[in-house]
Amino acid sequence: MKLKKVIAVCLVALLALLAFGCTKTEPNAAPTPGAPTPAAPAEPTPAPEEKYSVAMIINGTINDKGWNETAYNGLIRAGEELGVETAYSENVQQADFETTMRDYASQGYDMIICVGNQFSDAALVVAPSFPDVAFSVMNGNDFQEPNLAAYRFNTPETGFMAGVLAALYSESGVVGMIGGTTLPHIKDGVDAFALGAKYINPDITALTGWTESMDDVALGKEMGMAFIEQGADVLCANANSCALGVIDAAATSGKRHIGYPSDQYDVAPHAVMVSMVQSNEFLILAMVRAGVEGEFAPSLHLFGMKEGAIFVSDFHGHDAKLSAEDLAKIEEVKAGIIDGSLKAQGILPKSIFEVE
Repeated sequence: MKLKKVIAVCLVALLALLAFGCTKTEPNAAPTPGAPTPAAPAEPTPAPEEKYSVAMIINGTINDKGWNETAYNGLIRAGEELGVETAYSENVQQADFETTMRDYASQGYDMIICVGNQFSDAALVVAPSFPDVAFSVMNGNDFQEPNLAAYRFNTPETGFMAGVLAALYSESGVVGMIGGTTLPHIKDGVDAFALGAKYINPDITALTGWTESMDDVALGKEMGMAFIEQGADVLCANANSCALGVIDAAATSGKRHIGYPSDQYDVAPHAVMVSMVQSNEFLILAMVRAGVEGEFAPSLHLFGMKEGAIFVSDFHGHDAKLSAEDLAKIEEVKAGIIDGSLKAQGILPKSIFEVE
């Protein structure tokens, strides 16, 4: 009997255990008091957003006090103001143009900016191989679907205004403008310089010439001195670092200089009266902003005084050497360029790149 009771008790216990194990827990059942609350599932960590990236290729140096340095400064500003990732290569020679572009494109840069007309042919060759990369050439000759754009200054405006300033500062009636090469955008400005000077004084002599070098400082000084020997008392030059020699010629001879295409006052404070500025920083920021905002367009983009890309620099006190009538004339010419009236009258020439 005792054995039967033991067996019976064990069977009852086993049935109870089976019944408990088969009981289902209701999905919304309240947790047992005092039991720990289950942790909520962790939110997935979002992947860090990739920055828009821009690489700049420069044929010269980033400390030439002119074209290349101001373009580089624009790249730095783009990094600071637009939050883009930046890189650059300077002193890139023509034989390496295509290779350098391909290297940056292969690294995944979103935009490649080439500083200068001389990069145009190489960009036309490389761009089709990287259709997802935006290529922008400053002073470029060409644009091409779907990813190559050209950004240019309306250089006759810069040259014309520089000629106006030179004529107003001249006492001898002879002024001079030196171009580094006869590339279209430089020739545009040099030719317009002579027209601007004659707009102020029809009897003025406007000397023009070409070094055919953008970096030979000694040659720039040599040509500047040659102009001074011909009576020029105000010089101007658009020739990258070669222009530093022209400024030196003016400074060491006690003559005056109109800076171009950046504010060159610091190069020779006593000689540089004022500068005509083509803001490379403005142009670089315009390029990068278009890329960042998804508005990049493979076309020719022309910027001038109306857009704020070209302007007269601060006079740094040298406006005291001009009369009230001279200063009023400067403002009148500026207004005529901005509102288009000088161009409409055929006084201010059009850029060869200008499209109606």
